[in-house]
Amino acid sequence: MTVPEASSVVVPAPVGALTKPSPYAVELEPGKDYYYCTCGESKSQPFCDGSHKGSGMKPQKLTVDEKKTVYLCGCRESANGAFCDGTHRKEGGIKKYNEFLLKRNTSLMTELAVAKKQNKLLTSSLLAGAAAAVAVVAVVVTRGYVR
Repeated sequence: MTVPEASSVVVPAPVGALTKPSPYAVELEPGKDYYYCTCGESKSQPFCDGSHKGSGMKPQKLTVDEKKTVYLCGCRESANGAFCDGTHRKEGGIKKYNEFLLKRNTSLMTELAVAKKQNKLLTSSLLAGAAAAVAVVAVVVTRGYVR
């Protein structure tokens, strides 16, 4: 077995999280710098809000010479960097979207289970409180405290 030299080993660039299964249509103004989110964690999609800090990823700077609408990648798989190339409609993009949906579904199921447990505890507490109130009323009535 031959081991490749260090200089010939290609390490793939990290790919950010899918944020949308289709492109973002955005209008860019000339002379203004825009920073496209490459990590997928920004709350200001498709633009960077600094959420990438510590991830090793950096936003991609975009500048245009004239006002125009561009389509920025939401799946983070485009071979054109920030610009959509339709990959979201191909196998890699669809697979990533399915993984995103599965992860989101798992997260929602966990949230639902926690909410059901909290609801059960709350219901138990309310029933215990109601039972205690009924007992107090029964004592008050049987002992003749109410006239």
